[in-house]
Amino acid sequence: MRRPPARRTDEAHTPVKARPLGRLRELLGELARTGQTVMGLVRAGQPAEAWRLYPGEEGIFDPTTRYQFYYHTHAGRPDEDGHFHVVRLFADHVVHLVAISMAPDGWPRALFTVNYWAVGDRPAALPDLTRYARRFRIDERRGPPALVRFVNLVFAAYRPAIERLQEEKLTALAAYAMAHPERNVAEDRSLEIVSRVDVDVRQDVATAASRP
Repeated sequence: MRRPPARRTDEAHTPVKARPLGRLRELLGELARTGQTVMGLVRAGQPAEAWRLYPGEEGIFDPTTRYQFYYHTHAGRPDEDGHFHVVRLFADHVVHLVAISMAPDGWPRALFTVNYWAVGDRPAALPDLTRYARRFRIDERRGPPALVRFVNLVFAAYRPAIERLQEEKLTALAAYAMAHPERNVAEDRSLEIVSRVDVDVRQDVATAASRP
């Protein structure tokens, strides 16, 4: 499986939003102090099983904004507990916005995008993807409030990074199609993670505070 080279938000000169980033750190810190994680909240007492969708097949869905997220785990990835997939739902298709990779300690470790086959995604133009990312919001009443707040804050804090990841995804898929005209790129199982950036909420808070 091909993976893009790892980079960090600060190395990529991708700005973060300092205020929501601070609120995200406070939320995750408070969960840690009480012995909880967002993974525990989304599983809600269900056993941790590879490929199982949490909290269920429908995920957390806001019928007003049409945004949804769900969590699952892949086997054989000791550095990752699992990841949240965040999508925009339409009547006949979905558009994948970003995945939030979680470390076993309950803190985000990376953001990434996937090839279309991975989530039954449909291509969308970059202006549409940018608009979907900027309008992302799920009502906290749709699930455990701290869990929904976590995903909302990731989008608020890292929106520039998410927009850049989507741009990089389209660029990478176009380049791959040019290099492999004989392949159906959208269905190529050897190409799953298309763009990726490492994140460290605590370090990113410190970095944002040091900037003028």
